[in-house]
Amino acid sequence: MNANTILVTEPLSRQNIRDYAYQVRRNLGIEDKLYFPVVEFLEMMPDLFPGFTSIIEEDDFFLDEVFAYIDIMNHVMYIREKVYDGACNDDGFSRFTIAHEIGHYLLLCVSQQELRINRGEARTKIYVSPEWQADVFVGELLMPSHLIKDAEIEDIMDCCAVSRKAAETQAGACHR
Repeated sequence: MNANTILVTEPLSRQNIRDYAYQVRRNLGIEDKLYFPVVEFLEMMPDLFPGFTSIIEEDDFFLDEVFAYIDIMNHVMYIREKVYDGACNDDGFSRFTIAHEIGHYLLLCVSQQELRINRGEARTKIYVSPEWQADVFVGELLMPSHLIKDAEIEDIMDCCAVSRKAAETQAGACHR
């Protein structure tokens, strides 16, 4: 696959993804808590999903713009050491990055959605984009709309340990 390859998956609405993230939180007993323990959940995943592995790699293992990625065929998540350390220290970007890859894993592997190459379809609809789906999932996992819909951006950033950009994006999506 080259850099211009567009991958698509089964369509999911924002509400479908919101419900899925809520179920994950509910299964963990934290559906009404603002803070989602990303690193702790990552470390629980091999027990929850046999065959899943995460590997923390030296920063120079990755291309410049790659911070983490999931090998869905082999159920392995690779995480840049700096990102893992950042997530352990509640860095918003790092937490979002790892949660994004968790979203890919849950939506594609656990839910067994088909991933395919877009073969010249006129325009790809956003709701079939695995990247959009993972971003929506992260927003709902880290900043559940039912808990933040009336919150101030700074409060969302503080309580959910996310970046300003993530808090602003999710606050804007809460009413959609």
